[in-house]
Amino acid sequence: TEEAWLRSSAAPILLLKANKEAAQHIAKESIAPGLDTLGLMLPNAPLLELISDAFGKALVCTSGNISGAPIIYKDEEALEQLSAIADIIVTHNREIYLPQDDSVLKICPGSAQVIILRRSRGLAPSLFNDAIRPGQSILATGALMKSSFTLSQQQYIYCSQYLGSTESYEAQQMYRHTCSHLLNTMKAAPELILCDAHPQYFSTQFAEEAAAHFHVNRKAIPHHKAHFAAVLAENNLRNHPGPVLGVIWDGTGWGEDQHSWGGEFFRYENNQMQRCAQFHYFPVLLGDKMAREPRLSALAICHELPGMEELLKHKFNEAEWPLYTGLLQKGGSLQTSSAGRLFDAAAALLGLMDKQSYEGEAALLLETAATRYRDESGGAPCESYFTNNDLHHALPVKTIFAGMISDILNKQTIGFIARRFHQSLVHAVRMVAQHNGCRHLAFSGGVFQNSLLADLLQQQLGKEHRLYFHQQLSPNDENISLGQLVYHCWKIDEAG
Repeated sequence: TEEAWLRSSAAPILLLKANKEAAQHIAKESIAPGLDTLGLMLPNAPLLELISDAFGKALVCTSGNISGAPIIYKDEEALEQLSAIADIIVTHNREIYLPQDDSVLKICPGSAQVIILRRSRGLAPSLFNDAIRPGQSILATGALMKSSFTLSQQQYIYCSQYLGSTESYEAQQMYRHTCSHLLNTMKAAPELILCDAHPQYFSTQFAEEAAAHFHVNRKAIPHHKAHFAAVLAENNLRNHPGPVLGVIWDGTGWGEDQHSWGGEFFRYENNQMQRCAQFHYFPVLLGDKMAREPRLSALAICHELPGMEELLKHKFNEAEWPLYTGLLQKGGSLQTSSAGRLFDAAAALLGLMDKQSYEGEAALLLETAATRYRDESGGAPCESYFTNNDLHHALPVKTIFAGMISDILNKQTIGFIARRFHQSLVHAVRMVAQHNGCRHLAFSGGVFQNSLLADLLQQQLGKEHRLYFHQQLSPNDENISLGQLVYHCWKIDEAG
C-alpha cells in the first residue's frame, strides 16, 4: 500500500519507518529527532528528477519558506526572503500562479488505514458530489489552523487545498488569492457564507468581508459539529438507520458554552446532533502559550494531585512556579476539554517535551514511545487507567494522570506508561459508545492523525463496532470547511 501511494500520480510525501539496513546510512536524528519515521517522496517534476539524478544520492528537502510563513512561490520574493538561508536559488521561466504544498500521508501499520496529514498537490482541489446536493452557491471559509475553504456551485462541491495557518499576514494573503482565483474561475457569486463560530479567526473575519461584498448573509457553524458533519458526509451516513457516535478530538475549538472544546462525543441520529460526553474540563493556563508549552498542560491538569510537585516543579523557574500555581488556585479562568492538551500533558509528565519546537511535537514523541513499547512487547495487552465506573458524561482526566504519576513514582518505563495512556483513550471510546447505545463510530479531529491510536481502535473495537474515518480529507481542521457546508445543507439540529 505504501509503495503504491509513493509511486502514484499524486506523488505525496509518505511517512515511512526505516528498516535497520537503511537506518545505518541515514542521519535520522538530524532529520527527525526522536521519531521513528521519515517523510519520503519520489521526484514529482522533471526538474526535480534532473537535480536528483545529477546529485546521485537522497536529497533532504524542506518547504521554501521561513518557519511559520507560507511557501514562497514568486521568484522575486524567494530572492528577497530566502537569500540569507539559501546558497543557490533555482528559478524558472514559467510563473507559478497558485502555490501548493506537497501532500503528506501515512499508512497505519496494523490496520492499513490511510491517514491524510496534508491534502494538497496531487489530491486537491477535489470534487465532492455524492453526499451533498446544495441548492445554492455557498462559500464555507473553514477554521484558523490548517485552513481550507469549500465552494458549492451548481450542485458540485469544490474543496480547496491545504492553506496552512492563517495567523500570519502572508498566509492570509495567500488564502485570499487562492479563494478569489477559484471564485473567478467558477464565475461564482455565493448566496451564503459559512464560517467558524470563533469570532477572532481570520476565516471568520474573511467571511464577514465576503458576506458584505456579495450582499448576503453569514452563518457561524460550531467547530466540532463541523468536524463530525465532515466525516459523516465522507462516509455517506446522513440517513444511517441507527445512531452514530462522533468522537471529535483536537487541540481547541470554540465551544457552545463559551469554553474551549476539544475532547467531545456527539450522538447523531435523524439529523439531530447532540453532545453526549466530553473530557472533564481543566483550566486554560496562559492562553495560547499553553499549546506551545506542554509543561503548562501538565500543571493545569495535575495541579493538586499527590506527587505532582515532585515531577513538575523543576520544569519551572522560581518566579513561574508560585505565579502559575497561584493562578490555578485562584480559578475562574477559561476551561477546556482538549484531547490535544492531554497528549501534551502526558508528554511533559513523562519528561519527553516541556516546550515544543513545532506543532504536535509532544504528541508525536508520546506516540513514538508508546509504539516502541507495543512493538518491543509483541503487542501484549495493556490496562487502562480508567475503570468502567469512571466513564459517563464527563470523563475524569485526573484519573489518567493520577495513574500516570503513580506509575512514574513506581519506576515504570516511559513506553509502558505512554502505551497505557493510549489504551485509556480507547477504553473511553468503548464505554461512551456502550453507554449511548452506539455500534457505529466516526472519528475526526487532529488527534486521529495518530496511527497507533487508529490501529488500537480498529483492533479492539472493530469486531463489535463499525468504525468510520476520513477517506479523502485529513482528520485535522482541513475538513472543517466541508463540514460547515454539510452541517448547513443537511439542516442538522434544525429537523423536527
